[in-house]
Amino acid sequence: MKETPLDELVAEAIEEGRNEPNDEILDMFETLHERLVRAASAVAAEIARRRR
Repeated sequence: MKETPLDELVAEAIEEGRNEPNDEILDMFETLHERLVRAASAVAAEIARRRR
């Protein structure tokens, strides 16, 4: 899990899309956001489960 830090992948995706027109890149960023929210929720649920 430490080989490819998630925050670096996200920063790279944002940087690569920075100069793209909104109509071409906005959907990608919205999808990325939704996936990150789901991932963060899954991690939070696993932390809560292990603390019980």
